[in-house]
Amino acid sequence: LAFSACGAMTTVQIAGKAVPVTSDVSAELTQLAINSSVFRDWANGLEPRFRIDAVRIQSVDLFGSRVGFVKCVATAFVDNEEHKIPGILFLRGGAVGILFEIHCEGALYSLVVRQPRLPVGRALFPEIPAGMLDGSGAFKGMAAKEIEEETGITINAAQLVDLTELAYGDQYKGMYPSVGACDEFMKLFLFREAMTRAQLDGLRGHLSGLREHGEYITVDIVPFEDLWRVAPDAKTLSALCLRDRLHATGRLCLPAVAPAPAPAPAPAPAH
Repeated sequence: LAFSACGAMTTVQIAGKAVPVTSDVSAELTQLAINSSVFRDWANGLEPRFRIDAVRIQSVDLFGSRVGFVKCVATAFVDNEEHKIPGILFLRGGAVGILFEIHCEGALYSLVVRQPRLPVGRALFPEIPAGMLDGSGAFKGMAAKEIEEETGITINAAQLVDLTELAYGDQYKGMYPSVGACDEFMKLFLFREAMTRAQLDGLRGHLSGLREHGEYITVDIVPFEDLWRVAPDAKTLSALCLRDRLHATGRLCLPAVAPAPAPAPAPAPAH
């Protein structure tokens, strides 16, 4: 691919066709954008019924040296229709979300994280732990990493149940929260664990997150039956729905969880 000054045109291959690309950003950022995993995954995932005649890159956000978000507009048609379809695209790729099912003394709880969400104007928005994928395809590993970063809990990735895979197989990548303009998909996992009362209380109010990434996270524990009305968040509600429907239809087994081991007694004082 050849690039020149800002606003110049180049081409990118989409479905075997050289599609002209113009850009409102520098040639360097344009190259990073169209070579990024978020752009390539979108272009390679288009069904044959789509025809893309042009793409305009409007903005690119970097996370360090990695492309995080690409905002663009495509001139697009479906089948042989003469009228364009809406072509605004916010490309950000996939993410993971983790639904906690915590068993404690015969009761069921879940875990939410509260953090600033500027787009909706909330400083302590409640949601299940989540994080962006890095393009590696290691969904369970990334989910386990996010759990540790956001809650301080270290788990084995094998403990996670992929609810979206159980529901959709390979038909869809995950749950799509905003398909009108965004390509984001979410792999939703279920994590089931038994905890003692002391462990549960120790999580409540725990402060976590990577400060250098602007993460200011507070952990909260809520009764599982109240989670749907505590967190008005698409991934939370979707994970709850998938868990319940998969269990109701026999596609998800929820065996009894062994109680958490009692803490060891304190050593007797020396005489």
